[in-house]
Amino acid sequence: MTEALPEEKIYQGIPASSGYAIGRVCFVRQQESYYVEPVDGTIDPEDVTAEIQRFHHALDVARDEIRTLQSELRSKADARDVGIFDAQLLITDDQMLMREVGSLISDQLKPADYAFFKVVEKFVAAISVMPDSYIKERTADIRDVATRVLTHLQNRRGNGVQYDDQRIILAHELTPSDTAALDPKKVLGFAVETGSSTSHTAILARSLQLPAVVGISHEFFEAVHDGDMLVLDGYSGKLIIHPAHETEAEYRRKMEEALIFFHKLASEKRLSAETLDGFVLQLSGNIEKAEDVATIRQYGGCGVGLFRTEYLFMNSGGLPTEQQQYEIYRQTLEGMGHEPVVVRTLDIGGDKLDQALQRYAEPNPFLGLRGIRFCLRERPDILRTQLRALLRAGKHGNLKVMLPMVTCIEEILEVRALVAELVAELKKEGVEHSQTLQIGAMIETPAAALVASALAKTVDFFSIGTNDLVQYTLAVDRTNERLSYLYWPTHPSVLTLIANCIAVARRHNIWVSVCGQIAGDPTFTPLLVGLGVHELSMPPAMLGPVRRVIRKLKMSEAEQAAQTVLECETAEKALTISLEMLRRAAPEIAALIAPE
Repeated sequence: MTEALPEEKIYQGIPASSGYAIGRVCFVRQQESYYVEPVDGTIDPEDVTAEIQRFHHALDVARDEIRTLQSELRSKADARDVGIFDAQLLITDDQMLMREVGSLISDQLKPADYAFFKVVEKFVAAISVMPDSYIKERTADIRDVATRVLTHLQNRRGNGVQYDDQRIILAHELTPSDTAALDPKKVLGFAVETGSSTSHTAILARSLQLPAVVGISHEFFEAVHDGDMLVLDGYSGKLIIHPAHETEAEYRRKMEEALIFFHKLASEKRLSAETLDGFVLQLSGNIEKAEDVATIRQYGGCGVGLFRTEYLFMNSGGLPTEQQQYEIYRQTLEGMGHEPVVVRTLDIGGDKLDQALQRYAEPNPFLGLRGIRFCLRERPDILRTQLRALLRAGKHGNLKVMLPMVTCIEEILEVRALVAELVAELKKEGVEHSQTLQIGAMIETPAAALVASALAKTVDFFSIGTNDLVQYTLAVDRTNERLSYLYWPTHPSVLTLIANCIAVARRHNIWVSVCGQIAGDPTFTPLLVGLGVHELSMPPAMLGPVRRVIRKLKMSEAEQAAQTVLECETAEKALTISLEMLRRAAPEIAALIAPE
């Protein structure tokens, strides 16, 4: 009697790195996690000096290991993504961290591993309450390097992730270091329970060209076993255990088609993002470091639509100086030539950046001191320094400055007055600088969206930050998995606000862009084109697919469909229409990201 084949089971995760993988499962043989709170204790006073030396030695060894990892990574990944580990190197050199750990050892006679863990956790706790989920995700980098240091402080030796060749790796978590150590020639792809599409683990997966899915349910891990056959869909986030013969055959066909398709996309990077009836959009990239400009160039982007400057401030050993910021902004502007570069002023709030990220006590930091309100009210010195650096750098390219978390025109007027003051200041000092700055408002609060007409009279451009606009409009934390069913970018209230902002911008003849997650999701491209946006800014890797969709659209048809979407009473109906628009215009893209 023939044994019945196991039943096919489908689970849904978050797509983190595009591509398909078909193969056997291998649960990684990770060693016991070393990132656990060490046993508290007391050392003898005469051992303090030796204990501090032991701590510094562990930092030195960890630093050398990270540099070795970077060197090895350069041979198999995009060189620009090797810079992810620069932040980890900064941690090993952080003077404030060293002082605080040294103080716990010398003043409270704590063992080095316990003291180090406590200080690191204080840093992690401070970052974890930041409203910006992108910044919160950097806690994984801190814990990654901390694990290295603890490993040496506790005289343990980690062997890294252990896996079999030609398998799909499954794990609860893969740190950036774990991911960087993977061999693309031996690993088909991976899926992890934790993480997000913007984590450094996901970025490294894309750089290594490894299909990856994150944010997988616990139920999936209970259903799958070592050696099971699995299909991993890095486009849609699907995971299929025990795929039927026809399912496996279908995905093998998709793998071949995707290979041909992306080869064609690469050849289109010099083409403009122009609809069939002549409407041209600007496609730009989101970056966090000056070196990322090369990636935008690689994928055919026409500017920087969002330069997140928070990365410059993440070294808790001190704030970046005016000269340091000037050099970074100048390098970015020169790298883009005449193309526009939109720099967002500091968008970390409620945190004493120069005091080890110790946050101000706030009952609700998501609605507290953040964005421009933090800089204007609590730390005007930070804003002054950043604006001076930007005024100086503005001589080197097409610079625009975007203000985050704007809610009223008074904030814009206050910044404009400050810019005028700084222009006079620089002139008096004899320092070369731009005479003015193009100032824009990031529309990410319902308040800003509802007073868009007033704001349009005071700014040079709008940039709609849909990630926060959705969560503030719907009162939903987008990082809370239990509320994910409520997080709909196509909710009628959200679409009404977006459409209003675009219409206002066009009436006032100012530029309007979208820089949130939906800007880089082809599902929403026809809708955003139809609403009349001038620019879409996204992760550089998505420039090709979005460009292809735009070149397959007719503006007239997109406008009609967008009006139909605005009349929808439910988010689901609006999303369905958006998908139908995509499937009609670019079925080859729809087949990859939203198969029927």
